[in-house]
Amino acid sequence: MNAPYRDKDPKTITIIINGRPKTVPKNDDLTFEEIVALAFENPPTGECIQYTIQYTRGHGNKPAGALVEGQSVKAKDGMEFDVTSTNRS
Repeated sequence: MNAPYRDKDPKTITIIINGRPKTVPKNDDLTFEEIVALAFENPPTGECIQYTIQYTRGHGNKPAGALVEGQSVKAKDGMEFDVTSTNRS
């Protein structure tokens, strides 16, 4: 008899970053830095570059909010992130 199919990869979820779907491991916290890396293949560089992250469709206790550098958030399937860069001079 065949054993049931088992996925060898950890389960994943799909999140939306700047309107584009991205696949990440389920049950992972996403850090500010990881979200920025997912948002920009070639992130803007420079001394004065800062990023802002807003999210919606999060977990029930905090469905929407903002992240600052050093923070993280628990990822949820369908969660949406808006990541922007600014050049503060």
